[in-house]
Amino acid sequence: MNKTLRQALAIAWMIGVVNVAQATPIALLSDNFDLENGGAGAAEYSRFTNFTAANIDLLAPGYFATLCQSAGGGTPCVDMEGSGNGSLTTKTAFDLAANSLFIAQFDLAGDQRSRSGNQVTAELVSITGEMLYQEVFALASDAGFTTFIRSIYIPDAGQARFKFFSGGPADSMGMLLDNVVLSADSLTAVPVPPAALLFASGMAVLGLRRRAQPMAQCV
Repeated sequence: MNKTLRQALAIAWMIGVVNVAQATPIALLSDNFDLENGGAGAAEYSRFTNFTAANIDLLAPGYFATLCQSAGGGTPCVDMEGSGNGSLTTKTAFDLAANSLFIAQFDLAGDQRSRSGNQVTAELVSITGEMLYQEVFALASDAGFTTFIRSIYIPDAGQARFKFFSGGPADSMGMLLDNVVLSADSLTAVPVPPAALLFASGMAVLGLRRRAQPMAQCV
């Protein structure tokens, strides 16, 4: 590809002539916790199928299931504070392609117990420790389940894990989590229409000619 054409494509990209298309997302993980522990609740539950857990309560029949229902959700759901601030980290380190999107969807609710100051942080961290995404969520105590969706751009290929961890008073009454869905989506450039490329080429040539003209001498 010659220099003029490369410049034309660059201009086309900048002015929006070249678009980016998304392929069909690839499912990486989908977990509503319904199959955990045979559907029974448990304190300090750590045998999650898809997550490594610490200080996490599984709320289901037999253990505070009504909290999930108070937040407008089903059971089970997860209390992000067991005996203290808890964490959930995906067991799998997902393979992520360069120039792609990592899409995280999850439901969060307030603690439903009139506490204040609780929060949950969501992170995507590469296996080398690079922070690819981090966001803190804070909801009112009586807030019902809200679905959050985040699309995270991945510039370089690698592997990463998704993590939730709680923060706040560490009083065993944390925010609630449910319905975690993670997926990946590749990004590809749409072929440039000939007319659009011709326009961009003209813009590039015009720019080159202007740069080639000698500067006027000041008298």
